[in-house]
Amino acid sequence: MEISADQQPSKRLRVVHLADHTGRLQVIFPEQHMLDIAAVSRITKRRFEPITNFNSEGDPLIKPNSVSSIIESSLLAEPKVLIRLKSDGPYHEIRSDELKTMFSGPLNRFEDISLDIDNIKRPADNHENDEEQILEALGRFQSIRLKQRLEETLEIPPLPASSHRIIRLSADQTAGTDELCEVIALDPSLAAQVISWASSPYYGAPGTIESVEDAIIRVLGFDMVMNLALGLSMGNAFHAPDNGPRHYENFWLDSVSNAVLMEALVKAMPNEKRPKLGHAYLAGLLQNFGYLAISSILPPHFSILSRYYEANAHLPSELVEMQILHFTKEQLGSWLLRYWSLPDNIWTAIRYSKKPHYYGEHATLAKLLYVSHQLRNDLDIDPSVLVEVGLDVEQAETCRKEVYQSSHELHKMVSLIDKMNA
Repeated sequence: MEISADQQPSKRLRVVHLADHTGRLQVIFPEQHMLDIAAVSRITKRRFEPITNFNSEGDPLIKPNSVSSIIESSLLAEPKVLIRLKSDGPYHEIRSDELKTMFSGPLNRFEDISLDIDNIKRPADNHENDEEQILEALGRFQSIRLKQRLEETLEIPPLPASSHRIIRLSADQTAGTDELCEVIALDPSLAAQVISWASSPYYGAPGTIESVEDAIIRVLGFDMVMNLALGLSMGNAFHAPDNGPRHYENFWLDSVSNAVLMEALVKAMPNEKRPKLGHAYLAGLLQNFGYLAISSILPPHFSILSRYYEANAHLPSELVEMQILHFTKEQLGSWLLRYWSLPDNIWTAIRYSKKPHYYGEHATLAKLLYVSHQLRNDLDIDPSVLVEVGLDVEQAETCRKEVYQSSHELHKMVSLIDKMNA
């Protein structure tokens, strides 16, 4: 019986194709579960990886008995399930005994291969408990020697000298263009990045931008250059990973797109609700900083995490992170930014960016990061959050379209960062 996808009388099934050097495996499990790749490896004594880099809809169903398949055993206890032949096709309702008969051949087996997401522990509600939760999580990794404090346990690279200087300058209420130019000039690579940024067709500045002072006065403004320079310099502390999720090849393109979208959203907001434009830009640029931190500080665990991201593209990233690491990239990233003395509103907004109903300090900036994330990932936005930041759906969509239409210019800006950081 064919039914529409918005009806849910029974559990929807997800199909994922895995492979190793000797062949392919089809796994089938409930959509509200996480595929446990480690369990599949234990059962098969093989090391599989997802074939599809990233597919939130799942893979098409391969005809039963034409390829080895493992089906989540808990499905046999369900009266009926929903399955589809194509990843974008309609769901078909079948009884569990029909499912058992369908996969009764020698190539198939029913095993415990997935985890109910309701049983996955959630991150601490309050950032004050993050260090304790991260330390407890790291204690599970036998390869890490724990000390009393998180900064003593993790091998954190030193913050670049240029970042230290800019952070100190941002705390100086009397600082002006001259002081900022002097600080940026001490790092020729950073100065070149800022000048080239301001020269980008994205900003459409007339004439030639020849100095950091030009970039500040004629194009970007003091706050924007301050925060752009800080974000770019901090990016030098970590290098983008080589063994990350295969759909996520360019950390900086994602970060820059996020920053530019945050900029557009702030400009569309009512004046009385707007956070500082430069701070919104910096928060967008650094929102996924925890991703870089995990890849640099915990490379073996990051490699495992990346494969779980790919196999479970239908789930929010924080659920996958909690299952594999027992903390999220937002927790680690915000802790690190706090440890490095970044402004409170930046790390707080990043920490609570996945909590649309956070109402603590700096909530507006956190909610904007949530809106930006939902827009960039084509996910639904809680209408109440849009009301709280003073935007409607049409305005938010217009901001996203503006950024997408500028993607060619953004790629050029990102290629500049990649060259300078090479």
